[in-house]
Amino acid sequence: MIRVYLDWNIFGNLKRENDEPFKSILTIIRNNNNNKLLFPYSPAHLQDLQRGFNKSEKAKLKTYADLNLLQEISKCHCLYIDNKEKDVTPQIFNPTEYFNQLVEDTTLETFDIDNPFKNVENDAVSKLWSSYIDTMKGLPSGINLEQMNNIPDTFGKVKDIFQNLQNGNNFHNLLKDVFRFMKDPSIYSSIYKSIRKASVDNLKINTNSKEWGNAFDYLDKIIAKTKLNKTFRELIDENLKTKNKDKSFLRFDYFINYYISLDTFGYYKDKEIPNLIGDATHAFYGAHCDIFVTEDNNTYYKTKAVYENFNISTAVCKASEFQSVFYSLNDLSSNSPQTISDRIVEIIRYSFILLQSIDDEFNPVAVYKIQYPVVDFFNRMQISYFKEETALFFYKKKDNYSNFMFWTEIENIVNKVVLDFGIDDNLKLEFNGEKEKMEINDKKWDGRIWKRNQINFEIIYNYDDFGLILRVTLFDVKN
Repeated sequence: MIRVYLDWNIFGNLKRENDEPFKSILTIIRNNNNNKLLFPYSPAHLQDLQRGFNKSEKAKLKTYADLNLLQEISKCHCLYIDNKEKDVTPQIFNPTEYFNQLVEDTTLETFDIDNPFKNVENDAVSKLWSSYIDTMKGLPSGINLEQMNNIPDTFGKVKDIFQNLQNGNNFHNLLKDVFRFMKDPSIYSSIYKSIRKASVDNLKINTNSKEWGNAFDYLDKIIAKTKLNKTFRELIDENLKTKNKDKSFLRFDYFINYYISLDTFGYYKDKEIPNLIGDATHAFYGAHCDIFVTEDNNTYYKTKAVYENFNISTAVCKASEFQSVFYSLNDLSSNSPQTISDRIVEIIRYSFILLQSIDDEFNPVAVYKIQYPVVDFFNRMQISYFKEETALFFYKKKDNYSNFMFWTEIENIVNKVVLDFGIDDNLKLEFNGEKEKMEINDKKWDGRIWKRNQINFEIIYNYDDFGLILRVTLFDVKN
């Protein structure tokens, strides 16, 4: 299946069913009868909806209508992020139920650092925390307020960052300022914009982002000319290492910092901090899919720049471009569906050879790029020529952040191959849900196999790298 990530501005516009290009996108979604496409959602979509949820009862009704649309299109497939590991995993979550969990969790909004246990009837706990507060008040913050107060006026409201710290330079007040921004990131917007403006002005950065060319190359040259004596990329990496105290930083942190740093130096600037963080997060989730669709101009260009920098193959497009991107991955020229065997012959005859080499045992190997994915998934074919057989391996080349498959994708691929070849030699037909999921998890899955004269067709699961593989083995008839 081709995985498509829709930014919330696309989901919101799909309600305009009679307006192009959203009408055509909705038609493609609803005509997805052959299960070519998967439209996962992410927590970032729910956070977008959460912002306006409590404005009014009307807003709440609208939000739940939006959640129903999200469920209809995503079929509950969620790109879920583990907050501890900051790693994305595939899950099946009902968007409405997930959203309700988020809005019911008011821990951050109601947290009071001076009295976090006000609803706990335990004097011992309260006294212990009070003692801890006194200890924090006796610890220095580590912030040099004198230097902070001497910041040039060109940086505008930077001095407002640590309001509590001005009343006492200690660790307790520093935490109060940190929680203040965590509760309401929009407070930081005016401060952030003043920092960004000063940076752009001081470095004489071209305010017309269209003229930059490659954004990272442009900023590399600008930053390298300063007293920092390092490139833009080196500056980001160094800041990340400092922040993580030389620990290995996670892919999520790496991606988000690169994305936001582009904005900090004026590349297709966002107006508000919450929007910027939300857009960066959407772009991160989009990197786990084949196509990322957004209607926001700033998101579009920053995402393309970061994907290009990290060699992420995910196609970035606007709503008006989605049809052409979709059809470039689907062969609509043939009136009759081809069998998998026909496709294999066609691929060998007409596909582009990316690589010709030898393996570790000096067997010749050729790798082909497949324009139209086989069973809407496999986009590469490797032919290995052994002494007594020739093996064709069909797999998906993953040039993005995805190192996983949804069960729906596995089931869909298996069922499409079964539809073509019929019952296998072990009397297996369609994917058997929970049973085969457990077998794959336990690394005991034997897939499917069809032996046809001198040719074997197999579906196997490669646990080391490629995931699901279609293997075709042609035995030498002379032997």
